[in-house]
Amino acid sequence: MRRSTASVSVLAVLAGLAIGVPAQAAEGVQTITRDGVVIAHHRVAKPSTPMRGFGGTRSDFDGDGVDDVAATADPSNYNGLPYPAMGVVSVRYSSAPQVDYFIGLMSQSDSGCSCFGMALVAGDFNGDRYDDLAIGDPDEVDPGNKAHGGGVWIIPGSKAGLVPNSAIHFNQSSAGVPDVAETWDRFGAALAAGDINGDARDDLAIGAYGESVGSKADAGAVTVLFGGPAGLTATGAQHLHQDLAAVPGAAENNDQFGYSLAIGKVDSNRYQDLVIGAPRENDGVSWNGTGMVTLMWGGPGGVSTTGATSVTGAAVAPATGDANTIAWYLGDVLAIGDVNGDGLGEVVAGAPGAQTPHINGGLVAVFTGRTAGLSAGAVRIFTQRTAGVPGDPEDDDRFGGTLAVGDVTRDGKADVLIGVPGEGIGSQAEAGMVVLLKGSAAGLTGTGAQGFDQNHAVVPDTAERGDKFGASVALLNLDGTGGMDALVGSVGEEVSGDLAGYPSGTLVPFHGVPLPGAPGALTPANTSWSGLTLRTEVIWPQRYGLRIAGPQSGGPLF
Repeated sequence: MRRSTASVSVLAVLAGLAIGVPAQAAEGVQTITRDGVVIAHHRVAKPSTPMRGFGGTRSDFDGDGVDDVAATADPSNYNGLPYPAMGVVSVRYSSAPQVDYFIGLMSQSDSGCSCFGMALVAGDFNGDRYDDLAIGDPDEVDPGNKAHGGGVWIIPGSKAGLVPNSAIHFNQSSAGVPDVAETWDRFGAALAAGDINGDARDDLAIGAYGESVGSKADAGAVTVLFGGPAGLTATGAQHLHQDLAAVPGAAENNDQFGYSLAIGKVDSNRYQDLVIGAPRENDGVSWNGTGMVTLMWGGPGGVSTTGATSVTGAAVAPATGDANTIAWYLGDVLAIGDVNGDGLGEVVAGAPGAQTPHINGGLVAVFTGRTAGLSAGAVRIFTQRTAGVPGDPEDDDRFGGTLAVGDVTRDGKADVLIGVPGEGIGSQAEAGMVVLLKGSAAGLTGTGAQGFDQNHAVVPDTAERGDKFGASVALLNLDGTGGMDALVGSVGEEVSGDLAGYPSGTLVPFHGVPLPGAPGALTPANTSWSGLTLRTEVIWPQRYGLRIAGPQSGGPLF
């Protein structure tokens, strides 16, 4: 959704997004059935003051120019549902006077994981200027053949917020969707939204990293559905895998092509481009790096069948400058943004399992935007050993485990927010931290980088073992002033009222460029939102913030 309206104060917006324990349920619990699959919707009224903001937005479901916050949690203490809960996505609005809960349900005859919401993206799929919410459930059961193949739900936006009764659903048994549903396909495990065919409506890329290609198990595949006046449609859907001539590489066992996805403008034409991660490419074969990132161009017919390029983890080894720094599982996480302001988008790839030389120390590779596509000769590698990058490099830090890209400093160049969920703070293992690297005319740089953990002044709470601060990150327009603000998930955070070992989890907001004339930076907002504050008589979200809706979603869970 894109529109220009009047600005609104930061405090007013944060007050609008925050809620206490809901006092009443509106209409109780509603079930929504599509294609024989059932989810639940629970709506709770809350006081609200209409907001107006300006600038770009990424998850503005109610169209007020301020982003709303959709986040995934584990379900706990659920009551009044027809079947056990298998994941919950809560939506806090800046203007709409309610909080919405979408709850995945397990049918009476099946068992599975709490996977509903394990991918979560926002995009305007019908072109009405209200963002819609796409929810992936990679363990969803196909009612026809009982396969745990996965599925995706789309909830359209409106002035009143998301419209549950207009939900649509896709799985690999849906008419027009390529292939068939099979157990462990993991269809919906990764999602990315963007306008690939240039029609001013977002399209949706869906990863199925467990898809078999011929006899190659877990080779992986990607399905692209295109937006239209009525929203996403399977008409003209594209199916991509590595045994197609247009796609670099070859399908092999356990490549996991489609494990991560991103859509954005890499070249300067009107079409956004698709980037696909296959982090297990060459696993067990190459000794100087594994994983592959593939760039496929957008065009009027969708994803182009020509010009695709790819780079492997082994190919970036010379750019690390250190024989003991090895990019294992390159492409676990992906994002796109123009970090040098030249109009060409950089592809940002996380490898949290990289050796730096610390085991699972993690690295981030930034591929320079080029009209010729990806190149191992046009990449810069960042680790916690890079000059200016905050944090102490240690085993299992998992630097690059989560990524978000956007212009925080409002200088016309994208910045990169990096989660380091395994970072030890003092003696507290896996307390976690985040790092903001800033864009510049020379590209992404460690100069002026910022690092935050929960022992930082004004950041709520304190760093504790297993908090995993940085397990999810997002850059959204939370204050309506046009620049990007940050949300950081701390999924292991226990708050007062939790049972020991059952963390509610928190989201912590940060302001981008908080005051006129201040240097471009993030500043903690001195508040947080927990799963406990979202508890109702129906459900208690725990490990709140596992995913946060933005342009892309997928990758490791921490």
